Amino acid sequence: MATIFGHMAKHTEAAGSPAAIGSGVGRAEARMPAPPKQARGVEKRERLYSAALARFERDGISETRVEDVIADAGVSWATFFRYFPRKEDVLIEAIARHFREHAMPLVEKARADRRTRVRKTMERLLVALLTADEMAQPLHNQAFIEVFSNPARFAVMVDNGHPAPLIGLVAELLDEGRRRGEVSPGLDPGFAALTVTAGAMFPAVQAAAAGTEPAVSIGPALDLLWSGIG
Repeated sequence: MATIFGHMAKHTEAAGSPAAIGSGVGRAEARMPAPPKQARGVEKRERLYSAALARFERDGISETRVEDVIADAGVSWATFFRYFPRKEDVLIEAIARHFREHAMPLVEKARADRRTRVRKTMERLLVALLTADEMAQPLHNQAFIEVFSNPARFAVMVDNGHPAPLIGLVAELLDEGRRRGEVSPGLDPGFAALTVTAGAMFPAVQAAAAGTEPAVSIGPALDLLWSGIG
């Protein structure tokens, strides 16, 4: 698996584009603080996270002021910026949690069931990532756009050992597909994962930006892309 991620990182860096969600490009420049380890710090960060999301839902992202968030959370300015250098980083944190708690377990469950084909698992993964759970769907869409614009920050917040969280997960699925005979044996999983992720997610981002349902574009986009994979 290390070889897959090595190829994946190489192709991602060569692409040089922020359009590949979770690519990890520019990871060193993300400059995100490490999550707190002590219980008191964890509790403060959670208060800030919840207060910011509540404000975003009620007032909108652009109208939400940091001073209101810290007042709601009962913490200082310094505490806010210690954990979230930008208020929009709260949105990226929300999608990172969604990725860890919903998308990744879905994939693990599907991979354990060999009756589920890799193409279907990949569609379920991307749809799950785009479908709100903790937030209202419109705010989830805005958070997703924020992640798409800042993939390095997303990679830092997911922090699951992969240099490119979503592309890495798609690469694992494609490698699984090779072993099952569902994917061309000559396919480079890393390069294909970058192509599939960008190709399937870009229309979803456009839909989200237009205020329409982003997940409905995933199936048709994968249908087009899969002709060169399977």
